[in-house]
Amino acid sequence: MSNKNQPIRRRLVTANFSTVLSIALVLFMVASMVLISFHLWNLSAQIKEEVSFTVYITDNASENEGKDLAGQIQNNPMVKSASYISKQKATEMMDNVMGKGHLDILDGFNPYQATVEVHLKAENFDVKQIKQFIQWVEAKPITESVDYRDDLINNINSEVYDASAFFIVILIALLIISVTLINHTINLTVSSKKLLIRSMQLVGAKASFIRRPFILKGLWLGALGGLLADIFAAAVMVWIYTLLQGFDFTPYYSFYAIVAAGIIILGALLTLLFSYIAVMRNMNLKNYKLYN
Repeated sequence: MSNKNQPIRRRLVTANFSTVLSIALVLFMVASMVLISFHLWNLSAQIKEEVSFTVYITDNASENEGKDLAGQIQNNPMVKSASYISKQKATEMMDNVMGKGHLDILDGFNPYQATVEVHLKAENFDVKQIKQFIQWVEAKPITESVDYRDDLINNINSEVYDASAFFIVILIALLIISVTLINHTINLTVSSKKLLIRSMQLVGAKASFIRRPFILKGLWLGALGGLLADIFAAAVMVWIYTLLQGFDFTPYYSFYAIVAAGIIILGALLTLLFSYIAVMRNMNLKNYKLYN
């Protein structure tokens, strides 16, 4: 008897494996796009925060006044960092570029101005907000001028917007494809049991009793598919880590954990929903469709 059942068991294992693999591959694509979008968003934020503004301080301002201005700018909620650079510090920095003692020909005269180097937070990298910030800084008594690249800001914002829009469209398209493919896979799995469903109806089984094993199996297959998708995604991330040696992924571990849990939950919920719909559809089949 056991030998006769072996081919049936093999077919069941093969069918379940195919279902899980199909779900996993679809969810893996979704996970990949989420991770790519997340890292591109982080990269764009880093690029924005690398852009600096230089506030030139008047020559008659003291060093304490310059440091006080840097402190006021640092306390602005738009600002990530504000560093005061004295005239002497500016000279030392230029010595590293042009050679030590490059001002000797000026007989000790220092043409450099004290400045404050400002970096804004990525979320405040908006042209309108930046202009308001510049006006606020320029209104300070010891501010001579503010140097910033308006064209660079516009270009960065434009590129980030275009890239974000592209990946949002791709992500939505992938979600639609994922839902469709998982629905199709589950529907085929349940439809293969439509004669069993009709037999259970004929012997008087309640609808809830008929649905329960299919829903539980769908829930299990979806969760397993999500777990397999996470394993695929983790393998890819490890491969990328080996390529980008020196890049610190540690700050993103919590996000990776959320994505991994979300993929498993998404797989389980989708298969649960589609299993329920597929069973109800097959329970209401007309007799002439049972053999089609």
